[in-house]
Amino acid sequence: LETLKITIEKNGYVRLQDVPKALLPVANRPVLSYVLELLEASNLKDVIVVVAGQDAAVRVGGWISEAYHDRLHVEVAAVPEDVGTAGALRAVARHLTADDILVVSGDLVCDVPPGAVAATHRRQEATVTALLCSPPAVGPSEAGSSAGGKDKAKRPGLVNIIGLDSTHQFLLFVASGEKDLRIQRSILRATGQ
Repeated sequence: LETLKITIEKNGYVRLQDVPKALLPVANRPVLSYVLELLEASNLKDVIVVVAGQDAAVRVGGWISEAYHDRLHVEVAAVPEDVGTAGALRAVARHLTADDILVVSGDLVCDVPPGAVAATHRRQEATVTALLCSPPAVGPSEAGSSAGGKDKAKRPGLVNIIGLDSTHQFLLFVASGEKDLRIQRSILRATGQ
């Protein structure tokens, strides 16, 4: 049995050491289990799990083969710890042979079936489809979470800026930026704001 190191810091937060992010417990289950079960429920059975770091990849792969050995076909690929999503995709590009590729964050917990997202993507003949949600009114982002990715974890105060068309069906712009955003009045007037 593996030992889990737990540190209780001055501020009262519990820090889990030596646990890959994908295996961090959420409601007594590894967070990755929510994603894998969501994919399985949508009959998406061929999965590549990309993990930062070789040691973490071995641990995640061991857990997956034990928990999902007869349910999913999962390949685990290790990438360097300092790459973001685009770098991780480049690292596994030779394995991405399907016409449509679904990229899902390993810490996603939601109830939107990925099969429905994929069906919409195909029906609209889209180049890219993004599933977005509103940020919580109070939650992890205000408590110092790095939900915006590796760059934002290093530079607090940055947020995702996402521009949609007036129908909320077309993604026009995605960037990281300061929490306080200045927009010219003429642009706001042009959009009816």
